[in-house]
Amino acid sequence: MKKILSSLVLSFASVAAMAQISITAADMPVSGDTLRYSIANVTGTSFSKADSGISKVWDFSTLTPIGQGVDTYKTASAVNITYALTISPTAYGYKVADSFPGLGTVLPVTINNLYTFFNKKTGPSRYVAEGFAAVISGLPTPVNYSDEDEWYYFPLSYGKEDSTTFALKFSLLTLGSLKISGYRKTKVDGWGTIKTPYFTTATNCIRVRSEVHEIDSVTVATVSLGIPRNTVDYKFLAVGEHYPAVWVTSTLLGSTETVTAIRYRDTKRNITSIAEKANTYKSINVYPNPVTNGTINIDVPQNWTDFQIAIYDLQGSVVYSAQNQKQLDMKGFASGKYVLQVLSGAEFGYAIIEN
Repeated sequence: MKKILSSLVLSFASVAAMAQISITAADMPVSGDTLRYSIANVTGTSFSKADSGISKVWDFSTLTPIGQGVDTYKTASAVNITYALTISPTAYGYKVADSFPGLGTVLPVTINNLYTFFNKKTGPSRYVAEGFAAVISGLPTPVNYSDEDEWYYFPLSYGKEDSTTFALKFSLLTLGSLKISGYRKTKVDGWGTIKTPYFTTATNCIRVRSEVHEIDSVTVATVSLGIPRNTVDYKFLAVGEHYPAVWVTSTLLGSTETVTAIRYRDTKRNITSIAEKANTYKSINVYPNPVTNGTINIDVPQNWTDFQIAIYDLQGSVVYSAQNQKQLDMKGFASGKYVLQVLSGAEFGYAIIEN
């Protein structure tokens, strides 16, 4: 009888330890947060996009950090007072990129210090990206979303599904415009417990899958460049944490998902292999450009041993894709400009090619 009672007690304790949770606005970042994360080595990491459902046990405790970053959330006024006047005094966000590369090769404009600003809103309760700002050719330029990007509607619990659109557009001084538009499909597709190098004890969480289709369009005079970004984020969210326990990002080419980045909430670690990284785009060098003999060469950073290539036309359609290829044959391409996208782990870069 004692053994039976002991087994029942252990069984109830196990059920209590793994509980279905809900995530609310209180679990989102706040102004003043400095959220440190580690960047994991994608190669050799076990992650399955199909590993969804109820009462899951997700074990990421063997993730190997190769770099670190910090998302520092600041009020719009702390970044630049004009941002608060245009967007909102209560908006807060973090730098998503140091620069937008490749424009100087064909367009007379620079875009630096890109920030996305968020807010928590009610009626219904939601977490939204409501503004964007950057220094464009030396001038701080803020803009509100004409169609806010709703990241989450609360409460987030298993089975919840949402589909939203987003759009913003602002002028590049007297030169033209930058437009960001797209849609986001979000679903809470699993719940269970998670372990990581940071969460060493199994912690209750939910898994949120967000599929994002975005086009970043730059128009100057008669030149228009559309840079597509189709990604899927898998975020494992826990109560009381302002950053995902694990955040997996994959690129989407057609129906094919390729994991390009894995980040996880962490403390400061001594990492000697790769220095701490800021969120950034990289400008990729290609030559000869314009293409003269039908062949281009691609210079990628030496540490990019595994990378994915996609070439888009100016309408944002994929016309070519490859893996780990540093020389491309463009003899069959029509004359014109193309956007080259290169992704490796948590980093990505662009170049404008003229064929």
